[in-house]
Amino acid sequence: MTNMTTKTERLAQLVKELRGTTSQRRFSTMLGVSKSCVNFWESGLAFPDTDNLEKLAAYKGWTLAQLQTYLVQGELPSSEPLQQILNTLRSLPTEAVAVIASAAVETLVSRSKSPQATPNSVLVSVDKEW
Repeated sequence: MTNMTTKTERLAQLVKELRGTTSQRRFSTMLGVSKSCVNFWESGLAFPDTDNLEKLAAYKGWTLAQLQTYLVQGELPSSEPLQQILNTLRSLPTEAVAVIASAAVETLVSRSKSPQATPNSVLVSVDKEW
């Protein structure tokens, strides 16, 4: 099997990745486009306009320029580990995000009980990341 080489193929794969297990109808509603658009993008039958490329880029956690570079050249934007985690989180189904959020809350609570951390220091450090 050959690597994807065209921007249409890369777009199709990216849309499928972003959609995950979400239905095309639900994903299209989240993006504010028709189900047909998502279907055509995934099938390689159509290419989004700039407004929709911006929506896809934002959903991935990229800028429009980063998305365009990826689609044309196949190069993934480099990012810090935290940004990579956040990008992955944004592409997960809601149920998976809920599990992660629950684990994050448990971690914050347990850290806030430790002698080194006060609840305010934990919240401030998390707030700075967002």
